[in-house]
Amino acid sequence: MFLAYESTREKKKRGAGTIAGSSVGRSQISGVITALESFRFNSQHTYKHCAEAQIPLRNDSRVRQFESAAKHDEPKRAEKAQITKAAGSSLGASDDRFPRIVHHLMNNFYANVRDAMLLLEAGTAFRGDSTRILLWSDLFKTSIPLGDDSEAPVFGMLADSAKHNQTGRIDEHGVLRHKHVELCGIGAVAMMMFGYFHIMGYAVPDFSPDSSDKSFGEHGRRDWYTYHVFSTAHHDRVMQMHAANDVSITKVTHGARPFAAQTCRSFGASVSDTKALGGWNESGSFKNCYDRALPVGALLGAAFFNSLKPELYRVARDILEPPDDVSKDIFPWIEDELAALISREHSNRLAKDIALRQFLSTMLWFRRILVQDLAVIFTQNPHALIFKYAPFNSPSFRNFAASSTAAIDAAEETARLAFQNLPQHLVASLQGALATQNLAFERERQNYHNEMALMRNEPGQMKTLLELVAGTKRVKRAHGNLTEGLSDGFSELTVTTDNSAHKYPTPPLFDTADMPFDMFPPDPALDAFIAASFTHPNMPMPATSPPISTQAAVLHTPVLPLPSTTPQLSTLTPGSPEERQQFYFQRYGAEHFRKHSPEWVDGNWLPRYKYSSADGIWEYWVEWKEGVDGFISVEELTTTWGAKWRRNIPALKNENTRRMRVVNLILELCQKPRWNVSLVQRFITDRYARQFRARAFSDYFGTW
Repeated sequence: MFLAYESTREKKKRGAGTIAGSSVGRSQISGVITALESFRFNSQHTYKHCAEAQIPLRNDSRVRQFESAAKHDEPKRAEKAQITKAAGSSLGASDDRFPRIVHHLMNNFYANVRDAMLLLEAGTAFRGDSTRILLWSDLFKTSIPLGDDSEAPVFGMLADSAKHNQTGRIDEHGVLRHKHVELCGIGAVAMMMFGYFHIMGYAVPDFSPDSSDKSFGEHGRRDWYTYHVFSTAHHDRVMQMHAANDVSITKVTHGARPFAAQTCRSFGASVSDTKALGGWNESGSFKNCYDRALPVGALLGAAFFNSLKPELYRVARDILEPPDDVSKDIFPWIEDELAALISREHSNRLAKDIALRQFLSTMLWFRRILVQDLAVIFTQNPHALIFKYAPFNSPSFRNFAASSTAAIDAAEETARLAFQNLPQHLVASLQGALATQNLAFERERQNYHNEMALMRNEPGQMKTLLELVAGTKRVKRAHGNLTEGLSDGFSELTVTTDNSAHKYPTPPLFDTADMPFDMFPPDPALDAFIAASFTHPNMPMPATSPPISTQAAVLHTPVLPLPSTTPQLSTLTPGSPEERQQFYFQRYGAEHFRKHSPEWVDGNWLPRYKYSSADGIWEYWVEWKEGVDGFISVEELTTTWGAKWRRNIPALKNENTRRMRVVNLILELCQKPRWNVSLVQRFITDRYARQFRARAFSDYFGTW
């Protein structure tokens, strides 16, 4: 009866009364059922003899029917009420609304500067409650790697009681300096601290511990640990900001959260990085127990930088060096408090305060950020109220701000030119002359020596091979001289051919010492000649050679392009089925190759294979890497024949997609620092093997 009444009653107004012609939505019905279930669960011990009191409400078909009906009727209810279009359907603030809000905040002190927590939410995807519980003692400065041995400073925050973390686990959140100064959350917090101490004139708190209060343990009570960064009147202040700037969205304290997520994704951040930024739920224990690093891609995206190219992160205003006479007047008590902390720590080991040291370090950083950011803002809005307060009303600061524009423009132009002159962009302008892959040079060199040793041991086969490739008497005589050199042991391979009879050009030799890159695109005709020379079917190949790209790298002092130890099929010398079969027998073993019942298709043997029935998750990896039941591994099949061995059969294609999810996950985990295959196997086995079979785990992982 209660649910029947609840589903038909009118919505209540704020204060008293109801809205005529309205009705509650599905979220209200679900919330009522959840509240009733909570009451039943907490009171069931008092009704031990009542069987119905021991059954969860949602196990009752009638209750489920009410909830399902409310969900089904929600579109009709919204259409009748016409609230979607009237109230607006946007979940969060858009990037064009934030500048209006920031301009409003800059022209009304002190309360509006304090409300700059809105910008911090936009950079961290914080919920409203996560922002309100932030303490001074939670603030610290850290850094993240950006590649090429460079780092970027990060404003860090600790959280141990957010909505997504009710277990007391300490999570680290961070935000980078924003590309646009008016949207920078770090600068907003720095200005709020400036307003607290310099505009409102609040006293510096006592940072020393009170050891007389024994209820706080041997380290004593530190009152400043309870200081909150932002105001608790969050909801009302955000509503005032929206009303003053004509912002109509359905979210209030959560308004910046969807904005942060959409911004990260639009600037190239991955889904997993975006989830990690805002603390969205991640299934499994990997995130909670192992991966605690800051999501670099999401931090870059939230700051309006390309997440896929972290090396391009540059904050142009950071090149400005603040005048000493301006900086020293901002938070002048920092040095004294730091000296007092060091003195207390020397006299009493229990006076150690890491949180205070991090807070003071952050405040020192805020000095620099304040002067830099406000110098840029002064050129855009010189009438903002903050410029009426010292030291930002001094001639020294105004001269510094006036010269900042030219310095920033010069820095941005330098960065733009440096970006255009990066090797990969030079290569793009030369139509791909520079390969972007990271060559495993040592592996290529070792394979090259293996080939040379193999040819020394097989001079007769080398002679036959060269005769097959050449064909004229003059070339045969040259090849005969070459085989004599092979018998004696040689260090350089020299072949004299008649250019009128052969179209293979001489390998070009370049002096690359002064070039900005290390290799040139190989000549296709030369590659074909070299590949054919080293990959004849009768020539034995190392059984354990890893697959290497057939593109040859021309080194600084090249003689011949390095041969590939695992040729692609397109470079094999055409031969009879028997020659090709002998080649695969030597490579994989006759027994293994025959198990695949190969078929002669388009001048090559094409194996057949059907995936095994795997129950365990790790069996996917074993079949991929090692092979099962005497068959060639799936990795070898894919490396040698590509996707052709699946013959475009839908069942094999679908199964391959399913298994590659697991294989790619394992490969990705193995690339993490201090991880290896054994550790990944242990992690997957301990965490998921009992819960999932192989296919169920792949489907579960595919939904992430």
